[in-house]
Amino acid sequence: MKKTTLNRVIRGGFMALGFISMSVASAQFAGDWKLAPKAGAFAVGPAKGDYSWWGVPTEEVTGVRACQFDDLFSFNADGSFKNNLGTQTYLEGWQGGNGCGTPVAPHDGSSNGKWIYDETAKTLTIIGKGSFMGLPKPYNGGELKAPADAKDTIVYEVDEISATSLTLSISIGGGYWKFEFVKEMPEINPVGSWNFAPKAGCFKVGPAKGDYSWWGLPASDLTVRACQMDDRFVFNQDGTFENIMDGSTWLEGWQGKDGCGTPVAPHDGTSKGKWVADKNAGTITIIGKGSFLGLPKVYNGGELKAPADAKDTIVYPATINGDTMIVEISFGTGYWYYEFVRSAAPIGSVSKFYNTGLTVYPNPATGLISLNLDRASAIQNSVIFNTVGMKVMETGNSNEINVSALPVGTYFVNVTTANGVFTSRFIKQ
Repeated sequence: MKKTTLNRVIRGGFMALGFISMSVASAQFAGDWKLAPKAGAFAVGPAKGDYSWWGVPTEEVTGVRACQFDDLFSFNADGSFKNNLGTQTYLEGWQGGNGCGTPVAPHDGSSNGKWIYDETAKTLTIIGKGSFMGLPKPYNGGELKAPADAKDTIVYEVDEISATSLTLSISIGGGYWKFEFVKEMPEINPVGSWNFAPKAGCFKVGPAKGDYSWWGLPASDLTVRACQMDDRFVFNQDGTFENIMDGSTWLEGWQGKDGCGTPVAPHDGTSKGKWVADKNAGTITIIGKGSFLGLPKVYNGGELKAPADAKDTIVYPATINGDTMIVEISFGTGYWYYEFVRSAAPIGSVSKFYNTGLTVYPNPATGLISLNLDRASAIQNSVIFNTVGMKVMETGNSNEINVSALPVGTYFVNVTTANGVFTSRFIKQ
């Protein structure tokens, strides 16, 4: 690579052979990509934009080339690249086959490559003999005649890149290939109990996604809004959703006052909603009038003027990375940003009644545990949660529970009786 090109890569904000500073556009590459499952996902023609010679037909996508459409092109954030082809991919005559078969070296994914995106030149460079995008045979200026002729570096033109789609093209001298890819989106699994991240700017608003310059929660308000910062947004394993406010939350003028106060219906958590996650759309949908994530007033396309105007459904664009959830939702004239952290406290009423009147023994435990209530009261139901609020066991009215099947870790047992709900923590060894 020429020095000028390398400098351009560094200035563009990407990592080039050890220089780490990733731009937003470069970060979009990170992840696993597949050929788009449609006719013409890869095609060839006499000129860029004219792919009239041949394009993959519809019937081959799930037919003879199904082994090719599940190939993964993996971009890691550290700049490494990998072709993950599994045990089968589509082979051509120059590879000794004509159909699905065992990948042929060096285009078999056995070597680790590198990737560089030049945001200025709009090029993607794949480095490493046998590393490729789309089809292994095209290279800059030609097509391979034998596997041994594989190139060390291939530069693709980036025609389009977004969070979920990528289109590349490459000149083979007397024509052009085009490849369309879709990103394999990670699962969105919000199960557990979430709170606003306890920091300034955990919710903020601005004119555009990424620009939250209008207002952000100041550090000084973390204490003032303590009644809001302890609100929990609970995603249950069974698909139900709960807003838990423990009797107090932050109210705004459209709810009758500004400041901490008793939650106002229907945003008072008295009814359970439902949640649905769509990894391909990158969204979490909350269903149920009065159910919400973040702030109750914000919905798709606007902000509420009165509690009675609450919506039945709100779709939240969301990403989850470990125990952090980021939501960026448009209300028409701007965007709200929310940052949540998954709480270590169990869901529902567990934290509210934690360690009051219930003893678990032995503790730590390996097999059978016994439940002892300070008040003489019959157990109606017992539920065990893990530390992220997931229900892992429900055992009915027994005073003894066999926890031998649970993984090693910390758990909370939530016991319902006629005298109330009681909870205690135990450790499974």
